[in-house]
Amino acid sequence: MEKFFKGIPGSGGIAIGSAIVLMKSNIFIPKYTIAGDDESVERELTKLENALMKTRNQLEELRDDLSQKHSALETGYIDTTIMMLEDPLIKEKVTEKLSQTPLNIEWIFNEVIEEIAGKLQESEDSYFKDRAPDVISIGHKVLKNIFGKHEMEIPYMGKDPIVVAHTLSPPEMIYFFKKNVKAVVTEIGGKTSHVSIMARDLEIPAVIGVNDITRVTQTGQQVIVDGTVGTVIIDPKTDSLTVYKYKIEQNKKYEKTLKKIENKACVLKEGIEISLLANLDVEEELRLIKKNSCMGIGLFRTEYIFLNRKESPSEDEQFSTYKRVIKALKPYEVIIRVIDIGGDKKPSYMSYYEEKNPFLGWRGIRYALSHMDLFKEQLRAILRAAFHGNARIMFPMVNDLDEIQEIKKIMKECENDLSSKNIPYKHKIPLGIMVETPSSIILLDRIADHVDFISVGTNDLIQYTLAIDRGNGMVASDFDPTHPALLRSLKRISDISLEKGLETSICGEMAGEPLYTLLLIGLGYKKLSMSPVSIPFVKNIVINSSASDSKEIASKALEFSSKKDVTRFIRKEMISRFKILEYYFSQNV
Repeated sequence: MEKFFKGIPGSGGIAIGSAIVLMKSNIFIPKYTIAGDDESVERELTKLENALMKTRNQLEELRDDLSQKHSALETGYIDTTIMMLEDPLIKEKVTEKLSQTPLNIEWIFNEVIEEIAGKLQESEDSYFKDRAPDVISIGHKVLKNIFGKHEMEIPYMGKDPIVVAHTLSPPEMIYFFKKNVKAVVTEIGGKTSHVSIMARDLEIPAVIGVNDITRVTQTGQQVIVDGTVGTVIIDPKTDSLTVYKYKIEQNKKYEKTLKKIENKACVLKEGIEISLLANLDVEEELRLIKKNSCMGIGLFRTEYIFLNRKESPSEDEQFSTYKRVIKALKPYEVIIRVIDIGGDKKPSYMSYYEEKNPFLGWRGIRYALSHMDLFKEQLRAILRAAFHGNARIMFPMVNDLDEIQEIKKIMKECENDLSSKNIPYKHKIPLGIMVETPSSIILLDRIADHVDFISVGTNDLIQYTLAIDRGNGMVASDFDPTHPALLRSLKRISDISLEKGLETSICGEMAGEPLYTLLLIGLGYKKLSMSPVSIPFVKNIVINSSASDSKEIASKALEFSSKKDVTRFIRKEMISRFKILEYYFSQNV
C-alpha cells in the first residue's frame, strides 16, 4: 500500500530505489561501579584515550582517502568531526564525573555526550541545534571502539540503494556516497545540517526531517525520494512509478539543455543583459558558484563566519576569509553584508536578552550598532579585503536615514583608524542597504540619495509586510511572494530606483525561483542574486524570453487583487512558455 510522507527538501533531485533502513543506534551500555582508587580511574581514562585515538585514526584514513577525489567541503567535515573528538570540554567533564562517581568509562562518557547534545538541541541557534545529532553519532563511534566493535558494514545494499535513517554523520554520508547510494532520507536535521549540506555538495537527493520514517519503512521496500520538494513515497503504485520515471527522464533532458547554455550570455531576446549573482553562506560554496558560472556574489552572508565557532573571529581572521572570496571571484563583484545577528541566528558566545518577539527586536543593524567593537572589527576587515578586488558593503535591516548617517560616521572612523596605521584599504567603497522593511520602502525616495545601491531581501520583506512568521507552521502557508501588497511594494522600489538612478537587485528566495523570473524582470529588476544551483534554471528562462514577455506578465499580475489569482495567472503563463518546468512549478507553488 502506497504511503506518502512530507519532509524538508535537503538536496534536489529524484531517485527511485530500494530502502536500507538504519534504526536509531541503541548501543547497550553496561553500568557498574569501579574501585575509586587512582589506579582504577586511570585505567578507565586510558580505555577512553585509546578509543578516541582509534576513532581519530579511522577518520584520518577516511579523510586521506577522500582528499584526492573530492572537494575541501567533504574533507573539511571530517576535520570538524576530529575537532569534536579533541574538544577539551569532553575530557574535563568525563574526568570530573569519574572523580565524583566511580562508574565504568562507557557509562560516564555516554552521559557526557548526551548532556552536550542536549544543550545543543536546546540552542536557539539553528546551526548548533543541527550539530546535536553529529555529537551523538561521533559519541557512538567512540563507544563502539571502546567495546571493540567493527565499523558499520551494510550486508544488504540492493539495487539503487536509498538510505533511510534517524540521522547520518559526515563519515556515514561519505561511506554511503562511496557505496553509490542514490538518495538519503532522515528523521531529524534541517537545511543547515551536515546531511543537507553534504548531500547538496555530493549531488545526492535528500529529504530531511521525516518523522518516524524508520519505523514505517523496511529494508528492501521500494522508495521514491524527491529532494526538490521534500516528498517520500514508500511502496509506490504503478501510476506513481510511471509519473516519477517520466520526471527523471525529463530532468535528464533538461539538465542537458542547461549544460548547452552554460557559456551563453544571460540576455533577453532583445539583447538586454540580466545579471545572475550567487548568494554565499560559507566559503566552501565557492565551488558551486564557479561551477554554475555566476556573475559575482550578490549576498555574502557573513554571520555564518560567526555562527560556526565558540568565539568571535578576529579582525585578521575575517580579513583573510573575505580576501579569499573576493580574489576567487575577481573581476566580478562581491557584495558583503555585515553581520545580521538576531532572530533565529544567535551565536552562543554573544550576549542577548530574552525577547518575546526576536524578529521584531535586537537584530540586524540594531545589534551591530549596539556592539561597536564587533561592528568596527568587521568593517575594518571588509575595508582591508576590498582593497584586493571588486567588493561592496551592505547593511541589513536599515529602517531610516538616521541609521545610514550613523553607519557612515562609523565607517569614517574605521577608515581613519586604518589610515593612521598605514594599512591599505579600499577608499570610497560602494555602500548599500537591504530593503526589507515597510519603513525603508516608504522612505526610499529620501534614502536613495545617501546610498550607492540597494538589494531587496524578499524573505524578510514578505514577513514584515504581511506580519507572518515564516518559521511558524500555523501561518507558513500564507507566506506568499505573489501577494498583491508585495508586488506593489516591489514596483514602488523599482520605480523610485529608476527615477533616482539607483542600482537595485533582489537577493531573497524569490529571485532564485524560475516561476517568478519574468515577473521580477517585468517589474524592473535586472539583477537577481540566488542560490548557485538555481542559476542555470533562471538563466534558461531569461535567454528564451523577451522584455515584452516580462512586461506583459508583470503588468497583468499587478491588476489582480487576490494572491490566488496572481499565483494561478503566473503558473499558467510560465507553464505555457516552458512546458518542461510543469513538474517543477506544480510542486513548488
